[in-house]
Amino acid sequence: MKLFVISLALLAASMQAQQVLTCDFSKESLTNWSLPKGATVKSDDRGPYLEITLDKPTGGEGRAVLPFDFTKYVGKAVKLQAEFSYDNVSKPRDSWNGTKFMLIFQTKDGKTHWMHPSGSYGSSPWKPISYFANIPDDVQPGTIELGLQDSSGTVRFRNLVVSVIDPVHIFPKFTDDDYICEYTDRLKNEPRRRGVMSTGSFHPGVISSDLPDLQKWGANLYRWQLIRNWGSHNDSQDVDEYLNWVKGKIPGTKQVLDKAQELGIKVVLDLHVPPGGRRSDGCMNMFEDKKFADAFKEAWRILATAVKGHPALYGYDLINEPNQPRDIVPFGYLQLQFDTAKIVREIDPDTPIIIESNGWDAPGEFAHLRPIPLKDVIYQAHMYFPFEFTHQGVHNNPVGGHRFYPNPDRPNEYSKEALKKHLQPVRDFQLRHKARIYIGEFSAIRWAEGAHNYLKDCIDIFEEYGWDWSYHAFREWSGWSVEHSDDRNDNGPAKSDTLRKKVLLQGFQNNLK
Repeated sequence: MKLFVISLALLAASMQAQQVLTCDFSKESLTNWSLPKGATVKSDDRGPYLEITLDKPTGGEGRAVLPFDFTKYVGKAVKLQAEFSYDNVSKPRDSWNGTKFMLIFQTKDGKTHWMHPSGSYGSSPWKPISYFANIPDDVQPGTIELGLQDSSGTVRFRNLVVSVIDPVHIFPKFTDDDYICEYTDRLKNEPRRRGVMSTGSFHPGVISSDLPDLQKWGANLYRWQLIRNWGSHNDSQDVDEYLNWVKGKIPGTKQVLDKAQELGIKVVLDLHVPPGGRRSDGCMNMFEDKKFADAFKEAWRILATAVKGHPALYGYDLINEPNQPRDIVPFGYLQLQFDTAKIVREIDPDTPIIIESNGWDAPGEFAHLRPIPLKDVIYQAHMYFPFEFTHQGVHNNPVGGHRFYPNPDRPNEYSKEALKKHLQPVRDFQLRHKARIYIGEFSAIRWAEGAHNYLKDCIDIFEEYGWDWSYHAFREWSGWSVEHSDDRNDNGPAKSDTLRKKVLLQGFQNNLK
């Protein structure tokens, strides 16, 4: 096994991004830009800046647009950074609107990629903003777009810089490209695992009905999430309070493990929310703040010490959906998982470690992921593609229209072959490194037309590739429930088994084989 050892001097040198475009927003620098109505160039004691003001919310009319040839940077990451401020920006209907700071390109399959942090609204003084996008092989020329969408108000930009970055800064290489994952006989002989994600909170019904019902369904895996304040920004800032919350979850977790052992079900222990929470762009604060990174390690030290050696424990799921949208941070998403995994290994040398990739654990990020040099590591991905289908009606996402599965008019997204293509980076990673793969979450909102077909195609692919899987979610929110009808307006349990539930039950039959 060959490990990559990089000296601090080499690391510092390699972290220099190559600037490929700068714009100070003087009138001369805006020659190639298309400016919207309400855009003006202004100046203060720090120099010129671009200001865009809209009196009422509009669609894409409030954006400055610059053509950009992404094809020059295939295999790299393009980083967009600037400073911006805004005044009285109205709250948009959707979280991704408001202020806009975007990289937009298409791929040869005709799919458009909008790469940007979540929009802001309200008012703010000058502050930095940055975002990066990994450039795929089949990219087409696109645009850089700044401004406002679906909001009124004023936004300003200055000192725009576009840089090209080697993806190693986002996806560090702790092993060779041809590294083969090492598994002990315990994990090699472990049967396939198929199950569900948990309710998210402990209550007596978990023991008395949820787990026994899952056994009757045929499930043999339960991803037990320790969660609170889902969707909040910058929560869990009090480290001591956070660690006390973790300790408070241990008694219920032990009851779940004991009951699961009685029923022949394995449990994935998932720390679903991190200390320090997430910024509005989804980045976890613990990637940039040492006190939160240390608290994360301590949380796993506490959890592993409490449950080590339990026969029902299948694996330690370290970070749920990590997201590192900046290129260089002190405690990167993979480095922090590696450091924490080593701490857990000292406490519990036997239980598998579960690692997730960047970008909210998206399958496409596996194209850059490299394994960590520890035995019995399982690599997890989440499957919500196409997102506009799986999440229609969630957070104001549009419902209906072309969003049904399969859709012969949109085969590049709404077909089994499209799902396979989306998952191909995970499959390539599996074959290249002989890795054990776990799909920790996959789902489609219950009112999505053809959701049962989508779930069946997903499960068929997981079975073909030999992957473990758990459905999102079981008795959590009715929107994801296979025990509720397809009628969006009916929030009561279905009177008979839904087609989605029948698909799951059929999938669980493979456990009996």
